[in-house]
Amino acid sequence: MKLPSMLSLTAVLSLVCIETACQVTESQPTTPPKAQKAEPPKMDPAAMMAKMMELATPGAPHAELAKRAGSWTTHFKMRMDPNGPWEEFDGTTEAKPILDGRYIEEDVTFSMMGTQMHGMQILGYDNMTGEYISLWADSMSTWWTTSSGKKDAKGAIDFKGTMVDAGGTRPFRMLVRNKGDDETEGEMYDTIPPQGEVLVMTITSKRKK
Repeated sequence: MKLPSMLSLTAVLSLVCIETACQVTESQPTTPPKAQKAEPPKMDPAAMMAKMMELATPGAPHAELAKRAGSWTTHFKMRMDPNGPWEEFDGTTEAKPILDGRYIEEDVTFSMMGTQMHGMQILGYDNMTGEYISLWADSMSTWWTTSSGKKDAKGAIDFKGTMVDAGGTRPFRMLVRNKGDDETEGEMYDTIPPQGEVLVMTITSKRKK
């Protein structure tokens, strides 16, 4: 492709300037160009590698999550309507560490409203953000539900995320607390107008002996 000559390029720029009324007159002094933002200082490669290794190393929160490994029986209580009755059902959970202890993978099976369900949760702790993270998927959807959070004053992990389903998207919250090494409790709160945040599910898990 032939490049335009300097003359034709100047003509095009002049035409654009006229059409956009960008001429500068004596009564309109030119505005000094904005100072360019200074580039962030470059990190020393050795220091960067050391920081990456630090962030990638499992710590105390990962060791705590690793205690969830094993076989569990799970009891659910759920209600679709904030004013409706609770439905109760049971399930099982098989938990194991993955990626050298950086995450816990939980395979969950249960029967809800006469339908056999299978779900998978991956739990971890993000050293960069200082938050626990959760990814959940099940056989009633084709997408992940993600959430993250920190421990509250009572030591429960307060996960917060966005619920996605046929009803749309909305905030949800999940509290998870340990009752020793052999029992955990969970509370799930959905956002239901006009009530707002509503407790819709409780989960009690006990380690199989």
